[in-house]
Amino acid sequence: MANVEEFRKLMKSLIVCSKVAGVEMWTAPGKLKPASYYVSFHITVYFVSTVWTLRKYIDDPIHMMKVLITMGTAVQLYIKFFVAHSKAQEVKLFTVELEQEVLKRYQNGSEEETAVLRRTGRILWIVHRLMSASYIFVAVAFGLYPAFYYFATGKVMPLFLYELPFFNVSSSLGYAVTMGFQINLLAIGVLGAILSDFMFFMYAMYAMARADISIVHLSELENILNDSTKNEEHSANVRHKWIQCMHDHQQSTSFFSTVENIFGLMCLAQVSTATLSICDAMLLVLLTDWYPTYSYLYVVFVQLSGFFVIGHLVELKIDALYNKIISMPWYRLPVKEQKEFRFLLSRQQCPMILTAYGFHPMNFEAYMSVLKGLYQFFVMILQYIGRN
Repeated sequence: MANVEEFRKLMKSLIVCSKVAGVEMWTAPGKLKPASYYVSFHITVYFVSTVWTLRKYIDDPIHMMKVLITMGTAVQLYIKFFVAHSKAQEVKLFTVELEQEVLKRYQNGSEEETAVLRRTGRILWIVHRLMSASYIFVAVAFGLYPAFYYFATGKVMPLFLYELPFFNVSSSLGYAVTMGFQINLLAIGVLGAILSDFMFFMYAMYAMARADISIVHLSELENILNDSTKNEEHSANVRHKWIQCMHDHQQSTSFFSTVENIFGLMCLAQVSTATLSICDAMLLVLLTDWYPTYSYLYVVFVQLSGFFVIGHLVELKIDALYNKIISMPWYRLPVKEQKEFRFLLSRQQCPMILTAYGFHPMNFEAYMSVLKGLYQFFVMILQYIGRN
């Protein structure tokens, strides 16, 4: 994805996922298509069936926790579904701006500029294939679990533990209908997760790439300022490069703000629902020997960690841009540029960071706080079980 052609190839695969997931952000932004109603129908059936199942097994808390273990993922994906529809126009405009202002402008630029794009494209290529393969592998392994369970015990079980109202999962017809619904839901959920998670990573990576290009131009300006030559051509070069750096900083800040605006609520949904799911999974680990809990706990924990890693990388990149600005020999700028530099420096006093919809930053410190809370919950439950 170091040039426009490679980026468009990547976008084709994302557009296919968006069509299946019912959120055509690039081809029909904000419009509800037949696939949108199909996804909503399946999610509605899931929630109704979950409530039905919980009422049916209200005297069996362990079974209720097993039913609820996937609730967090379902809620998270449906929130992302609505956010994608509400932010579809912004996503499309941001994609066009990214293509025109970053890839098209710098794909044939200097060696440093093209190196930034090549590095970003290489990382995106690896992550896209690794993420797609991992999610599909987990989905297939999860889908084959009922077959393994049948061969091991001779008993049939559904893909998920919720039951459709008025359908007896013990009967052939009830089991077939239930599995049909659940396989559809699993496939839609996996494509939706690939789409939303990779979008967050991709746009964050390109925002960081824009900041890297800004740092490159600031370094070029610093070299010009350190040049002892003082003539009319030198002053013109300083002015030209300074205007470019000002534009870079404005655009980099705009990119990070757009990523925060689009994905802030998604980050909040990811953190809150994943935390609740992990708590449920830890309870099941301590109270049962139901081994699917371990695999689900691993998947949710890795996904949660990935969001915080991206947020932390963004924070480091913003810090790098800030450090480059404050280390500039600004006193060598002409008087007019020194005044403009003060505005740029004042903006850096309130740097843009990714947050979970403003509730807390998506950085390493917040991640450690979440892990500390989960650890305290685990120890508390462990002590309570030990007393009983």
